[in-house]
Amino acid sequence: MIDLGDKNISIRFMDWLVHCLSSKLIEANDIKFQKISSDAGFRRYFRLNTNPTLIAVYAPPKKEKNLSFVKIAAFLKSSGILVPKILAVNFNEGFLIIQDFGDTTFQIAGTSSDYEALYRHADNLLLQFQQLSIVDVQLPVFNKKMILDEVHLFEEWFLRKTLEVPYSAEAQELLNNTYKKLIDNFLEQPQVFVHKDYHSRNLMIVPNGQIGVLDFQDALVGPISYDLVSLYRDCYVSLDPQYVDKKILAHKKCLEINGVIVDVAPATFKRWFDLTGLQRHLKVLGIFSRLAIRDRKMKYLGDIPLVIRYVREVTSAYKEFERFDTWFAETVESKLQTKKWFKGIQNNKAKGNIF
Repeated sequence: MIDLGDKNISIRFMDWLVHCLSSKLIEANDIKFQKISSDAGFRRYFRLNTNPTLIAVYAPPKKEKNLSFVKIAAFLKSSGILVPKILAVNFNEGFLIIQDFGDTTFQIAGTSSDYEALYRHADNLLLQFQQLSIVDVQLPVFNKKMILDEVHLFEEWFLRKTLEVPYSAEAQELLNNTYKKLIDNFLEQPQVFVHKDYHSRNLMIVPNGQIGVLDFQDALVGPISYDLVSLYRDCYVSLDPQYVDKKILAHKKCLEINGVIVDVAPATFKRWFDLTGLQRHLKVLGIFSRLAIRDRKMKYLGDIPLVIRYVREVTSAYKEFERFDTWFAETVESKLQTKKWFKGIQNNKAKGNIF
């Protein structure tokens, strides 16, 4: 019996699965489930003992974008991108049965494979995403309000609730000025299809060697560097900074060759990338803190040191962020040093794999 934390929902989920699988001649007593690790959302995943195996998903309809997942899956599939087939869905309950892409994430594959070939493949796939027609699918726009809502997670959950950082009106003004620069950076870039979580845990290496894509329900129209940041400044995988610089400029050339951007100076593209990453990583500090405090998913605290490193790499590199960088080092990082949980993971800053 699947336990979803609510007996009635669990029973309805089980009954629905039996009904959906009846065509495969599987009796209720014969259905076996293997729980798969949950993600940063509210979704629960279970591998079914069908042939081939399938994935049963419980995605609470009040918390997850199930309709968006189904619509975007259809759009991506029609565009030649490998996404899971959706075999059954009950929108009212938040029940889905989808294709099983296996267990080999990009992150896992990178520890034993030629990661250069993996990233080359991911680059090519990202270029395909960035050339999708955004007029052919209705997507939200990564606007000023959304950008601010995300960085405010940094203030609420990381500064206030995790670190209990006392900061003055002057510090708040500094934060607001920083946010304005990040907003301007987002909006000055070419706007394209953005997956929004294009990183090592959402890219699957399927048996034929293709990359299958997961977790695309938050896709939107946004800055061209966003998914590139998710890939190369991955919150779970640490890559050599020189390698990253080489890859982002190579990707810029591919975008120019394919007519997605026109004659963008390398320094301009690098600044787009860096500042977009700063916004993303401030948001992530808030999200990881919220996952730990609200949802009791403590493992995400272990990924915070790498995200802190990404923040400082950017703020220390640009004169315009000098005041923010000083404040972050003297106020935020010094406060972190007083936290027992942080001391416990300092020797393992890159919590993901280091290639």
